[in-house]
Amino acid sequence: MTSAKIKNLTDNIKDRIQLLVVCLSHAWGGLEHVAVGDALECGSLGLKVSFLCAEGSPVHEYLAHRKELKVLPLSFMPRNLFDLSLRKELHHYFAEGINFIHTHQTAYLGSILPWMWGYPHIPVFATRHILSNHRKKNPFHRLLYKRLDLMLVVSQGIRQNILQTHPLKESKVKVINLGLDYNRFDPEKVNAREQRKKWDANDNTLMIGLVGRIDPAKGQETFIKAAAGLMKNIRRSENLKFVIVGEETLGRTKGYLAQLKEMVSLFSLNDYFIFAGYQKNIPEIMRAFDILVMPSRQEAFGLVSIEAMAMECPIVISSGGSAYEIVGAEQEYGLLVRPEDPFDLQKKLRFLIDNPIERAEMGHRARQFVVQHYDRNVRVLRHLELYDWGLNKRGI
Repeated sequence: MTSAKIKNLTDNIKDRIQLLVVCLSHAWGGLEHVAVGDALECGSLGLKVSFLCAEGSPVHEYLAHRKELKVLPLSFMPRNLFDLSLRKELHHYFAEGINFIHTHQTAYLGSILPWMWGYPHIPVFATRHILSNHRKKNPFHRLLYKRLDLMLVVSQGIRQNILQTHPLKESKVKVINLGLDYNRFDPEKVNAREQRKKWDANDNTLMIGLVGRIDPAKGQETFIKAAAGLMKNIRRSENLKFVIVGEETLGRTKGYLAQLKEMVSLFSLNDYFIFAGYQKNIPEIMRAFDILVMPSRQEAFGLVSIEAMAMECPIVISSGGSAYEIVGAEQEYGLLVRPEDPFDLQKKLRFLIDNPIERAEMGHRARQFVVQHYDRNVRVLRHLELYDWGLNKRGI
């Protein structure tokens, strides 16, 4: 049924839309994965899609040779407000036929929306991936956001946050859940034995992992301290290993990885810790883990969490943001931990280590939950429905 609806909507809008997706990040994390994945999906359906990205960024490198869309590398980073160079670029794109903007970075709305009053026929959507800590209910932002057609968010928690902090009506803030391809994220189709072998882990090794960019906000220090506590009181029969997957964000956290490695050495954990760097084979990585941790300072909604859950890997994530939407009201799909609290993280990990049956059952429940609520095709369908709405609203 969903596939048929996608085909009908695609046929309805593909000759009407020339979509510009904006993601100017120099990072390669959850936000970038979502923006790129959505754009490629639309392009593969036959929609005309152009992708505005930072020249030389990981996103640029990833998309450079893809045929589903046209890559538009930007040689400068726009200011957050009234950037005249970006205005010039947009004018050029519109002259070439672009008639719909969807940005995945709301920080640049101040340099997109002011110029859009001169193009009343072009819809503008923005997707917000994280919580906002800034209240924007002032006259300037009220005027600015009048030109925004829709704010899309990835969770109910972020929606409530945006309604509290932004001058937007409820009808202008829509939730589109993240989505996964369950043919790819299928524990029955993935053999993690080779991945575990690379980490020198046998069937008796319990692997605890963290996946995310190397950044103080992602909680790697908290993870290392919790691991040190576990190893200090390790049971004689236990064989634990800890894995950090990810790399430093270009130009932002230089030297932080070295600090983390030094911390591991100070705790005498070198024999138990693996810094795996950036990995593409995420389904195999998640299947190779016995537990995933996400001890971030603040995690609005982590794509990593549902990727792990899809592979039946129990999760321990920081409370706050949209965490309750992920783990369930009774923490039946995962466990919550206080942010930046290694002792609480150690306690939750100890529970899962000591209770292998509950750990396995939690993993099974988690997969069932995400399959029901975070399907890739449903996300695609919802985008197409709203794109159609935006085109109709602006008379295209």
